[in-house]
Amino acid sequence: APAMKKAGSRHSSTWAASARDEPIEPIQAAKVTNPAMVELGKKLFFDPRLSRSGFISCNSCHNLSMGGSDNLKTSIGDKWQQGPINSPTVLNSSLAVAQFWDGRAADLKEQAGGPIANPGEMAFTHDLAVGTLRSIPGYVAEFKSVFGSAAINIDKVTQAIAAFEETLVTPNSPFDAWLK
Repeated sequence: APAMKKAGSRHSSTWAASARDEPIEPIQAAKVTNPAMVELGKKLFFDPRLSRSGFISCNSCHNLSMGGSDNLKTSIGDKWQQGPINSPTVLNSSLAVAQFWDGRAADLKEQAGGPIANPGEMAFTHDLAVGTLRSIPGYVAEFKSVFGSAAINIDKVTQAIAAFEETLVTPNSPFDAWLK
């Protein structure tokens, strides 16, 4: 491979050719194949009724207006419990090789169910969260439209949330421009 040279030097074309061989690629815009599922996932992401208190949503710790995080040293959960770690950003999380700081979830779908049932976070159970959704006629109709069945279960809930989170990417960032 050619030696890298500082941009602007007489060998900058060599540097530019090397930059194009960068193993990191610019982030691409999300390719939405099921807009209805993404919209359902968005509603679930922002819905505090998936928590025991009725006040905490996914967005509470992964606040999209604050860069996909809560910007706290440690996140706050049910009954104002202070968690042991901060929440990672949800932006570009679909590109991560694993989810959670310790990598215990393989993908966004697996990750989405964790906080709902975690007693220090949303503090619900999957059964109670699903029961709450089943009691809301609008959700029953939307699940039927998206999944072809009015049956609601945690697998469908986490699938929809993951579909929404997959759209939370940041293409065309300054770093992407540099890579191009």
